[in-house]
Amino acid sequence: MHWNDWPMVCLALSALLALLSRRWMDAASSACFAIFLLFDKILPTAVPWQLKYAFLLVGVLLVASQVAGTYRRYKQSLDARH
Repeated sequence: MHWNDWPMVCLALSALLALLSRRWMDAASSACFAIFLLFDKILPTAVPWQLKYAFLLVGVLLVASQVAGTYRRYKQSLDARH
């Protein structure tokens, strides 16, 4: 195993740990990023680039929706205090 394989391994473990703790959005985004890295590193010519970047896009959208939801809850808590 080479040093640049570790991000893929860490994201896969992160997805498994998130599944165990029932954090579905975290598990899905980590899995999408791990699949993107797997396709990019191990199978660069076997997988069409559209599929590879589709996993990247889905992962980014999941993270963005989590950030937006957290920000919305934060703004609501600020409004409730005033």
